[in-house]
Amino acid sequence: MSQFPQKRLRRLRTSATLREMLTQVRLDRSDLIAPLFVREGTGIKSEIPSMPGQFQFSVDTATETIRRWSDLGIPAVLLFGIPDKKDDIGSQAFSESAAVQRLTRQIKNELPKTLVITDVCLCEYTDHGHCGVVTKQADESAHVDNDATLELLSRVAIS
Repeated sequence: MSQFPQKRLRRLRTSATLREMLTQVRLDRSDLIAPLFVREGTGIKSEIPSMPGQFQFSVDTATETIRRWSDLGIPAVLLFGIPDKKDDIGSQAFSESAAVQRLTRQIKNELPKTLVITDVCLCEYTDHGHCGVVTKQADESAHVDNDATLELLSRVAIS
């Protein structure tokens, strides 16, 4: 029967001071990415019932919130769009006038040091709820067409 490990290197865990000095994981505000759900409209800050403490914001109220987070030292935001209209290709995901795109431009103008990350999954934007373009096969089954989805999304650019 093996006695692995034969040596137990516990000397580095004997005191709180040593453990603190040698820890490899430290969490700091500068490591955080704040999620933000943005929708069309104005003056909106609506709590998401299934996610206590999380809200859906309109562009105007989102900007105020992101500014507050930035002042607290949170350097990045991840935007999730909530479209008013959905269609089979998720066109609001790449519409220049949609809330996420408008908010992204506003953040870049007003808070240029804030890192903006956007959710590129189309499931929230499509009327069928899948993450991309759905095509029918000869046997009438449907599947997400990754190539068609990539072609669609490759045309997206936010200035």
